[in-house]
Amino acid sequence: MQPPMPRHELRELMEKLVAMNRVVCGDRDLLIDAIFSGGLEDNSMKSTGRGAFLYVAVQELIEPAPEVYENGVALATFRHLRLWPDVKLLNYVGATVAHQTVVPEQDAYDVLYVDPADGNTVLEGSTFTVFFVEQDGTIVTPPLDRRILDSITRRVVLELVGSSGGLRLRESAVFLDGLSAFTEAFIASTTRAILPLTRVDRTVIGDGVPGPVTRKVMAAFREYLASY
Repeated sequence: MQPPMPRHELRELMEKLVAMNRVVCGDRDLLIDAIFSGGLEDNSMKSTGRGAFLYVAVQELIEPAPEVYENGVALATFRHLRLWPDVKLLNYVGATVAHQTVVPEQDAYDVLYVDPADGNTVLEGSTFTVFFVEQDGTIVTPPLDRRILDSITRRVVLELVGSSGGLRLRESAVFLDGLSAFTEAFIASTTRAILPLTRVDRTVIGDGVPGPVTRKVMAAFREYLASY
C-alpha cells in the first residue's frame, strides 16, 4: 500500500490530533493508532491500487495496574501462528479466541502463542514480545525468523540490554518443555513497557516473583522513557 501522504505531513497530522485531544485529556498519556487500509474495488477483494486510506484512532492510555509490575503476571499458551506475523496487521482473531478459552481457564493475564507445527516452540504474545532469563543471567528471546513481529519495543529492549554493560541477551528458540529451567521472564510492549512474567500455564517461572534481571531491565526502560 502506498501511504496517502509523506511522513512529515503524517507527523503534522499526529501533532494536531494530540493537541486537539489535550483539550479533553489534559496531560494524560494518549494511545494513538494509525491504520492504513488499501480499500477494495467494487464488490471484489481486489485492491483499488489508488493508495491507502488513513484512519487515526485516539484514546486515553490505560496502563496496567501497579500491582502487576510488582507481582508479575501469568500467560496461557495457545497454538497459533499469526497471519503474516512479520507484518503488523489488525487480525487478532487468535487473541480473541484465546481470551474466550485458555486465558480464563488458566486464570491468566494474556496469551502466549506457541507454534502449532510442533506445539512446543514459543513465539510471542498477542501484542507483546517475550523474554526469558537463564541461570547465568543471560536474557533469551525468540529470533526474528518470520514467525514473530519485529516490534519497536523489542528493538528498544535489545538496544538497552546491549548498551547496559551488565546484561547479556541472545536471540534463540525457546521451548515450552524447557520453561522450568529459566529463573525469570518478562514481556515488553508499547502500552505495558516491561512487565514481569511469573507463570506460563501451570509452570511457575523461577521463584514465581519478579527477579533482579527483570527489575534491571524495567529500570533501564523507565530511564529511557523519562529521557525520550
